[in-house]
Amino acid sequence: MSSKTIKQDYHQPATGFNLDSCIEHLAHWLPTQGPIKDFIHHNTLHAFQHLSFHEALSVAGKLFGACSYLPLDDYQRLYKEGRIKEYALDWALAQTGCSELQQKQIRVKLFESDKHSHFPPVSLANHGIRNALRTKLEIDLNALVHPIIFRLLSSFLDQGISRWTLPKHGESFWDCVLRLTKNSFIPLYPFDEPAVRVLLDKNPDEIITICLQKLVGSEKLYEQYLLEVLLAHPGWSGMVRIVEETPQCLLIPRKISLKELLAVELLCELAIIISKKGQNFAAISKLTNLQSIPLLTGDVLQPKVPLRMRVWHDAMEWALHSELLIALKNQPIPSLGEELASKSPPEVQAFFCIDDRECSIRRYLEEYNPSIETFGAAGFFGIDFYYQGLDDAYPVAQCPVVITPKHLVKAVPVQQSVEPKGNAIDGFGKMHFSSHSMFRGWIYTQTLGLGYAVKMAWNVFRPTSKLPGIKTLSEVEAHSHLHLLRETDEPTPDGHFLGFSLSEMADRIGSLLRNIGLTNNFAPLVVVIAHGSSSVNNPHFAAYDCGACSGKSGAPNARAFAWMANNQGVRDILYGRGIEIPDSTRFVAALHNTSRDEISYFDLEANDESTISGFSSFKLAMQEALKRNAHERCRWFELGPQSGLQEESHDHVKSRASSIFEPRPEYNHSNNLYCIVGRRALTRGLFMDRRAFLHSYDPASDPTGDSLVKIMSAIFPVCGGINLEYLFCRIDNSVYGAGTKLPHNVIGLLGVANGVEGDLRTGLPQQMVEVHEPARLLIVIDQTRDIIDQSLAKLGDLNTWTENEWVRMVACEPGSRDLYHYSKQGWQSIEFPADIDVPVATCSESIITLRNKTIPVHQFSGELS
Repeated sequence: MSSKTIKQDYHQPATGFNLDSCIEHLAHWLPTQGPIKDFIHHNTLHAFQHLSFHEALSVAGKLFGACSYLPLDDYQRLYKEGRIKEYALDWALAQTGCSELQQKQIRVKLFESDKHSHFPPVSLANHGIRNALRTKLEIDLNALVHPIIFRLLSSFLDQGISRWTLPKHGESFWDCVLRLTKNSFIPLYPFDEPAVRVLLDKNPDEIITICLQKLVGSEKLYEQYLLEVLLAHPGWSGMVRIVEETPQCLLIPRKISLKELLAVELLCELAIIISKKGQNFAAISKLTNLQSIPLLTGDVLQPKVPLRMRVWHDAMEWALHSELLIALKNQPIPSLGEELASKSPPEVQAFFCIDDRECSIRRYLEEYNPSIETFGAAGFFGIDFYYQGLDDAYPVAQCPVVITPKHLVKAVPVQQSVEPKGNAIDGFGKMHFSSHSMFRGWIYTQTLGLGYAVKMAWNVFRPTSKLPGIKTLSEVEAHSHLHLLRETDEPTPDGHFLGFSLSEMADRIGSLLRNIGLTNNFAPLVVVIAHGSSSVNNPHFAAYDCGACSGKSGAPNARAFAWMANNQGVRDILYGRGIEIPDSTRFVAALHNTSRDEISYFDLEANDESTISGFSSFKLAMQEALKRNAHERCRWFELGPQSGLQEESHDHVKSRASSIFEPRPEYNHSNNLYCIVGRRALTRGLFMDRRAFLHSYDPASDPTGDSLVKIMSAIFPVCGGINLEYLFCRIDNSVYGAGTKLPHNVIGLLGVANGVEGDLRTGLPQQMVEVHEPARLLIVIDQTRDIIDQSLAKLGDLNTWTENEWVRMVACEPGSRDLYHYSKQGWQSIEFPADIDVPVATCSESIITLRNKTIPVHQFSGELS
């Protein structure tokens, strides 16, 4: 067929199909996981948050081909083991709204065997019209097209792994592919197909329309086919969308769009089909079995919740949640008046992030020294800013993703003569994008490469507890201070203020102190402890850092808070606002390394360590708490020490973090389950197995609920996002998660893929979630229902978290400690059978010994030491 005839066949544009609005609609269902440097926990099913939790599971399953619940056998086993209680089943059945007769019928079906209950549903992604076309033509488009598309995308978006750059400066993805196709000495397969090559002069809109006409045939099916193309590789599709919308997320900017990706991919599909079947193949609209295929215009988006599985899952969650609620009900908590009257200044106060991994550290500190008072707050400590360290190529946000900072804070060398290191932005560009000689590269490989190979082999078989290249984090000397005080109101070229005014500092320090209920009774020493993590074998490093700091270490925030709180000008302003920080009180910043259980203290040169009251004794208490914490963590590790010695456990967790072959440096947020917003008296003396996010809050100091609004604004996206990502990645790791880490390769510093030509894997790897119990977060608020209602009314769209039951919320009345569960129907009083007791123990070690599964909440008896 001549080129002229080909052009005539393809010159029939669709009339009723709006490509731009279609792409905008489809993009909503793609993953929103950005480049791996910015890994941030979020609700995996964010696109369905307008639906109730169980409805969203149903629709997502039919779209993506994912399982929505654990296997039926798992729930039945938990019931036989006594982990799912009878009262929890009764509660879950009552939540269905069915009649008593229907509930009895459902209860019978709960215990029936069903070997097919855990098969993923027939889905649009796996059984849709594109799959039908592949089957009809007997061509595996995924196997033939994806390697080509993935190579093009990884080379185009590469952020520094490749020695040569594919795109020219400012060149778009479409223009780059077009240049390669037309100018390459070797033809770029399959775009050299004559029937396709004649289309290269058209723009992406025309290309997509022509390909859809040929492949699909009916405009009614265009949207579905485009969605199936994107869902065949959701990782790359989502990454392209992220880069399109926020090009600043890349260190080296790239111009790309979903439209360009679709144009290239559809052109590739068409070329391969024509090369194998000719031009007269039947379009999808000609298929005779079209009505038996899942259609987007059919019932794919209509939820169909399996009642039996919903009841089992709700019962499992309520049984786990009840373990905490019953313990809270039994806690001997003084009234607000008694608590205030008996309160005397503690020796030390320590601020921690609300992170569930800090739950056990706080417990051990208080066990070792009961005169230490601990507080919890979101790990950015109320100070939102962009931060740029000495060697950072660009600033990063140090706050929850829902906040857009207006301030920039830079690290300044302690000695101004210190020159920037080679991996600053100029060095970065030179290191990655200067020209390279093939001969010189070969010489390097044959000489230096052999030495590094020997070193790597040694590290594999004899991992050391030392971090590569530097001392352990606890020994790193400070070499910078933060430029925090703003000297001019003129913004930077990016529109940010360089530093804070004293008034702005006081606003942030005062807001956090009021939120956590600390406005008087300050200890002589207040330690602000951020957290981060270090490990050798972990491309998802940001997932181990602080979620409230957008997946970064919280050290800059802790340092900023301590400096501001120590500033006399800030204290003077706070005094005028009713917060008096004594002159004798000093704030010290620190960082807890959660993988190695080590602590670093910052900026001590600004405070003579010997003059800080209680600092030496606090360091001893913290070191003891870290060793005990490491010992508790080791019960989860199959190869952990069995001796029971805390020193040996501490050495083990440090060696895990430094081992190149260790896929589990720490289990991170595994088994997160609770979030308690309230006084420490609610939970002090409880063993919660490192499962609780703990945010300090004084109900007596918040009569209007304004502080609660600020707290919940961070808790919903941060704690809720962490919880749901773990939940979905545990239930179906093959779809929602990243699979096992073992075959992962880092692709272009963008993400990980299996091998060198796989799709980018989104979500969490199997090794991070394998021990997780997938249950929704229970948020317990130490406040009256009326004030909680006032706060919820001010949260706007964030209310979908509770209204649609993506998290569960319980009010614990401060006076009576009566418990009420929140639902769309209002507050429901919570009652438990009278014969349920809370397990009692004398200390943490007596609870964890010889136990390697999740442990129910325990209550400590007597004084702990």
